[in-house]
Amino acid sequence: MGLRNKCVHVISEPLFHFLVMGVGIYCLYAVVNKQTEIDSKDTITVTAAEISWLEDTWEKRWNRPPTPTERQGMIDAYVKETVLYRQALAMGLDRDDSIVRRRLAQKLEFLTRDLTEIASPSKEEIRTYFETNRKRYQTPVNLSFTHVYFSPDKRGAQAVQDVQGALADLQGKDVSAETIKEIGDPFMLQQYYPKKTEQEISRLFGSEFSTETCGLPVGQWTGPVRSGYGLHLVYVHDRIESTMPKLADIQESVLEDWAGDKRREVDEKFYASLLSGYKVVIEEKEAQDNAGKSLQ
Repeated sequence: MGLRNKCVHVISEPLFHFLVMGVGIYCLYAVVNKQTEIDSKDTITVTAAEISWLEDTWEKRWNRPPTPTERQGMIDAYVKETVLYRQALAMGLDRDDSIVRRRLAQKLEFLTRDLTEIASPSKEEIRTYFETNRKRYQTPVNLSFTHVYFSPDKRGAQAVQDVQGALADLQGKDVSAETIKEIGDPFMLQQYYPKKTEQEISRLFGSEFSTETCGLPVGQWTGPVRSGYGLHLVYVHDRIESTMPKLADIQESVLEDWAGDKRREVDEKFYASLLSGYKVVIEEKEAQDNAGKSLQ
């Protein structure tokens, strides 16, 4: 293995990512601490770098540099925010605040993502990833179907028998609104559904109905099929079978998914490395209740 390959191998290792993140966070901490040292409790220093950042932020938002008045307004707003922030810290308003905790945790997550670059995968890595996650890219089955609804609340124990009788009557007949208008009970949704995936059908009728309907034969009435509403007769007009696209046709999408999964993997390992430095104690509610009783 050549020197270049060794370097690439080292850079792709999660441990290297953690080292980069650690150095970056340490440098940021040093910068923040340096600013704290510059500012005493009664001094607020707005550095040239901070002013430049304010100006850049303004220009990105408004597509033009700020006027002198706008620039001074930004500086005044920054000073005001700093004064209020310091006062809030002095009053302890940052403690036990779930919003502050969440915001700081998010900032650290964003920081680690900025400090870590995921190395580009090889063609073989992408091919392996694609093969491992084929189901993610497989197009779902699409069904077009009509159903007739039978209400158990209205029909009671007679519901199943009514469905079977209606099924016998419908065999061999065309599937039209005229044919089925006198059959079944009123239904709050549609009777005809074109090109619905199994997931979409599940959202409408429940997973039991969706799973059974997707396995029904095309061109005939079938039932009873159960849903969260009751019983149904179902006629499948058309089924578009699932297909598997070629990697070359969805290369960009696969690359994005690979990078997202790799990012989550690095984030999880980074969090695990941080967590290993802590002892976590979970105090059960029963122990809290007992402690409260002992103080009474």
